[in-house]
Amino acid sequence: MALIQKKVILSANLGGLTEVEKSNKEMQMATSHQTNIALVPGLTPTPSSVISLINAQNALFTERDNLREQMKQITAQIHANDVNLTNIFVEQWAPLVKTAIGNDPVKAKLLGWGIKSFDSGHTPTSAALAKEIVIASRPEITRIDINVHLQHSIHIVNNISGKRRLPKGILRIDVYGQTGGTMPTDFSLMGRALGQASRGKFVHAFTMADVGKIQYYIAVYIDKKTKQPVAQSPVASAMIN
Repeated sequence: MALIQKKVILSANLGGLTEVEKSNKEMQMATSHQTNIALVPGLTPTPSSVISLINAQNALFTERDNLREQMKQITAQIHANDVNLTNIFVEQWAPLVKTAIGNDPVKAKLLGWGIKSFDSGHTPTSAALAKEIVIASRPEITRIDINVHLQHSIHIVNNISGKRRLPKGILRIDVYGQTGGTMPTDFSLMGRALGQASRGKFVHAFTMADVGKIQYYIAVYIDKKTKQPVAQSPVASAMIN
């Protein structure tokens, strides 16, 4: 009667194990092969080199555990530092800053502070800045181009945002001008507006009779609701050529 031989199918049985269990199982198998090297000669890589790899892996596990502990300690220190920094700004700096700048919202925003009942401190910078611009800003003439004969090109931005875009609540920018004479201090002394700026730019033309004279400009914000002037720029001037 013939003998029936079962086919042996090897399994490492490494699936479903924790890191520690898997490492222990691998070490047990590698050590068994090292101890019984004659049973399976010529293994590549050798059992001894596999044992070295397992030891290196275990060292990494230990290093990771140490780093996790360090992370916990660092996180605790970060939280402590955060509380300390908050106290510095809220308890120590705020009273000193308030005394120094008074009720000037522009200075407060310049220094990075929020204003209670104005912005919560969590209001996005753009939104808070938009509110500030409505109540505490003016147009500013940053440049007058004189490179074209008998023509000035005036460039206007908001003095806080530095942008050409009109602040919320502002309808337009009227530009007033005066040719020659004493430098004006207020747009109301300059007669009718020369015109309206478009996207922060205004172009004004002259005649030959104006060449060599000084041209003064003042830009004025006009309120969207009242249609009245609400803020004017400092006086800017340039030679007519």
